[in-house]
Amino acid sequence: MKINIHHITAAGLEIDDSIPAEALEIQEKGRIYNTTPVICELTATMSEKTLFVRGNATCVLECKCDRCLEKAEIEVHAENINIIIENTPDIVDLTNDIREDIILAFPQLYLCDEECKGLCSSCGKNLNIEECICEHDQEESSPWDTLDNLDLKDKDKDKNKSGD
Repeated sequence: MKINIHHITAAGLEIDDSIPAEALEIQEKGRIYNTTPVICELTATMSEKTLFVRGNATCVLECKCDRCLEKAEIEVHAENINIIIENTPDIVDLTNDIREDIILAFPQLYLCDEECKGLCSSCGKNLNIEECICEHDQEESSPWDTLDNLDLKDKDKDKNKSGD
C-alpha cells in the first residue's frame, strides 16, 4: 500500500484500501489455509517532513481449530495502528508496517468457538458433535501426579548423612 505524501492535505488523507493476502507471506500451511485481503482504514497526516499514519486493519483467517481440528474462520483486528516515518520520501510504502501490526494481532490459539470442547484424548471423537463412550477417571489425572508420591524428606536426610 503506497501513498504519495503530496496528496495529504492539512486535514489529512483518509485511506480506505486493502493489502493482498499474499503480502502477509504466511508460511504456516499446517494451521492456516487461507487469509482474506487486509482491509485498512487509515488516516495520514504530515508535520513538516514527518508522516503520521493511524487507524485499523482487519483480515479473516481460514484455519484449523487447535482443539477440535475442524475448519474455523477467525477475524483478526489490528487496532490502533500508529506509524511514524521521519524524513518522508515522496512515495511511502506502508505494506510492511501494516503486515507487522496484523500478524502481531493473530491469536496464539486458533479456536472455532470459545466453548470448543475439542477431541476426546482416548478415542479422538469431536466432543462438540457427539459424546464419547470412553471410561474416564472421575478425577482428572496428570502426568505430574507421581511427583506427589515422592518422599522428599527421606531424600534430604540421606543427602545430609552422606555430606557428614
